[in-house]
Amino acid sequence: MNSQAHAFETSNYLLGQAWESARVQALVEGWKQLEWMDDEALKKARTDHRLSLINRERGIYLFFTDAHGYEARYGEPCSKGSLILSRVSLLLHFDAQWTPYAGGLPLSLRMDDVVGDVLRRLGPPAELWRVGLHVSKARWSSSDAEVDVSFERGTGRLKLVTMARHRVAPASSSAVPSPEQFARQFGRPLAELQDDPIFAPFSLSGKAREIAEYGEADCSRELGIELYFKPGAEMADSVPGAPRSAEPCLSGVRYRADLDFQSSGYTGPLPWDLQMNDTIDVTMAKAATRPFKEALDGDDGYQLWRTELCDVHVLYSFLEDRIYRVTLLAHGCYD
Repeated sequence: MNSQAHAFETSNYLLGQAWESARVQALVEGWKQLEWMDDEALKKARTDHRLSLINRERGIYLFFTDAHGYEARYGEPCSKGSLILSRVSLLLHFDAQWTPYAGGLPLSLRMDDVVGDVLRRLGPPAELWRVGLHVSKARWSSSDAEVDVSFERGTGRLKLVTMARHRVAPASSSAVPSPEQFARQFGRPLAELQDDPIFAPFSLSGKAREIAEYGEADCSRELGIELYFKPGAEMADSVPGAPRSAEPCLSGVRYRADLDFQSSGYTGPLPWDLQMNDTIDVTMAKAATRPFKEALDGDDGYQLWRTELCDVHVLYSFLEDRIYRVTLLAHGCYD
């Protein structure tokens, strides 16, 4: 084991360390992705409050967020800097494009473990994701981190291990309309929504200019939700009740997970009782029908369902084996 790998594994996988720290710089030295990252790219990462790094040859995925966002969720970082390492994924039996991570694993996991071995040795997990007899993912808590262990379908081998430090405060939640309530509002003009009490948490009166210019009301920092609008005339043929006018009308709702840290992380109800931590297998089981459209690759992908009330778009991060975003779309508006 080289010194960088040893420092990585014996220091809680560098969770909470700053990008600028000597330990992080030693770990990422020579990574191909850094060959095209200049000061301008790092400046953009700080502006976007996020930086993702992958090393397919070593089976490592790193996610950094800004210091303020990190501290609000996980407490004081381990070192000072503009971007803090907040999540780590170790890729094992993941994809042919990735070389399996060959270093030490948390919780005394072993590369040749299968799901039964892990459950017997570690005991009942804090959370479990399964479809029938297939265990898709399980979560255990150590003193230093929450550890999600994902298992390969069919073989039960370790697919990936994802780690994050424990949150110091629970994710906030606010009373907002349910997914069904939102879908039934599609086609309603902005002027009506501004006076509707169920939309009070969105403060739409103060977002009229943003909606007029960009067709959206970004409430992701406060609520983990973005609202989308289109002119009624563009919706009238497919959305009952939409006016044939230029007035902006509600056309979509996006729920954001607490992944990019520009979002507070939506924690309320989702279609089919989905949870943002659900895997693609669990999502499809809950939907109970095949999507009518999908685009999936090794690292991420989406699926799209058409329901009676609206279309449901689910975006996944396979590098963390979870849902990234869920979006409700008015019929015919985003085909």
